Amino acid sequence: MISDNTTGKKTKLLGALCVTITSVCYGLVPSFSFISFGLGVETETLLFNKFLYAAIIMWAFLLIRKIRFRFSRQAALTMVVTCAGYIGMSTTLYISFDYISGSLATIVSFTFPAMIVAIEMITGRERVRAAKILAVILSFGGLCLIVWDPDMKANIIGIFFAFLAAVGYVIYLFGLSAESVKKENSFAVAGYVMTSAAAVNFVRCALSGKPLFATEPAQFGMMILLSVVCVFLAILFYAIGVRLIGPGNAALVNTLEPVLACIFGHFLVGDVLTWVMMIGSALVVLAVLITNLPEKRHPSSDGSS
Repeated sequence: MISDNTTGKKTKLLGALCVTITSVCYGLVPSFSFISFGLGVETETLLFNKFLYAAIIMWAFLLIRKIRFRFSRQAALTMVVTCAGYIGMSTTLYISFDYISGSLATIVSFTFPAMIVAIEMITGRERVRAAKILAVILSFGGLCLIVWDPDMKANIIGIFFAFLAAVGYVIYLFGLSAESVKKENSFAVAGYVMTSAAAVNFVRCALSGKPLFATEPAQFGMMILLSVVCVFLAILFYAIGVRLIGPGNAALVNTLEPVLACIFGHFLVGDVLTWVMMIGSALVVLAVLITNLPEKRHPSSDGSS
């Protein structure tokens, strides 16, 4: 007979594996995007195709599984801000791709956990702790190293837009953490986010005169890869992982994302990695790890834990 301890370990292992798959999927976003650009796909076209196909897959999943997708009025209003944050994040991140490498942009955007901690401590939502303050300092210190690396000709405009992507991510995550939204199904939330992102990028394509669809076989193949691997599967495995090991542990495992983005970027599209950039990246990842470390629980006076 299998013990509860063995079952618990298998559950944690499976959950960690699911979140690791998510990190791989998200880590491939910059490289797959730059490969698409090399094939002649415009940024607006890429974003519209990526979110349109992912939305179609997600809504098919919701309908097949008969998942409830009607939200309360309060949740719907909060979702407007949530979607705006996500759209802002994805748009500014891709704008940064015009100036800097995808892996560098990903690292800069990963300052968002430190931003969240700083905001929560300032507003009183998070208890001020030395570890949290250290995480904020390390995160922005690492960002400074990346930006001012003399061997890395980083474009300050690209850094700025990648930083704005982090701000958009903060807005998006605060929206997801709202009580009204947390009560709704996470897949339904993702469906609305993808649909809104597709709609906005449809308008961007129309206004800019860029083609709506990537029609060449190689281009279309990359759009499907981005939609299925980097959006749908990433969200699906993350949701499963969170259910198995909880959001805190999931966030901890997901710190692999910027590391994997650098590795994939170096081997798939030839991104340059310097020692100073790697040190700065390590500081950002360390900050995220510290941010997600659980607080020590002190036993209560009655001896219970």
